[in-house]
Amino acid sequence: MKPRFVIGFGIILIAIIAMMAFTIAANSNLEVRVNDLLAEQSKGADLSERVFKLTGMVVGDSIVYDPASFHLQFDLVNSRDELVNNLATAPRITVVYKGVKPDTLMHEAQAIVTGKLGSDGRFYAGNSPDALLLQCPTKYENAEAAAGQ
Repeated sequence: MKPRFVIGFGIILIAIIAMMAFTIAANSNLEVRVNDLLAEQSKGADLSERVFKLTGMVVGDSIVYDPASFHLQFDLVNSRDELVNNLATAPRITVVYKGVKPDTLMHEAQAIVTGKLGSDGRFYAGNSPDALLLQCPTKYENAEAAAGQ
């Protein structure tokens, strides 16, 4: 083999490996529940530079939306059990999102929010289209009930 061919092949191989490494690093978000994130924050850890996928249940009474500025804010709790049985004392985190309010954002919806924890204790969702994903509980309860009959 000619040295030029080997060098060219080596450069292409290095470029492909570098692209894969950068893609994996960019998409590796830590998935955490509300209680886990609040526990890390209470330990004094600096979480402001890390991107998280925060999962929890939407507290319906906390949803505030301004259609003029596309400012959406709502609270998340750790689980449906806390939402139903222990809402008054359940640890919460406020999520701030800039964008159109999704139709499925309602009480007891399961949310997955990708973003960063701000210095003010709020969780700021990112700007990507999948920064806020919701699963409406009523939409899936009927399908589960029909399948069980």
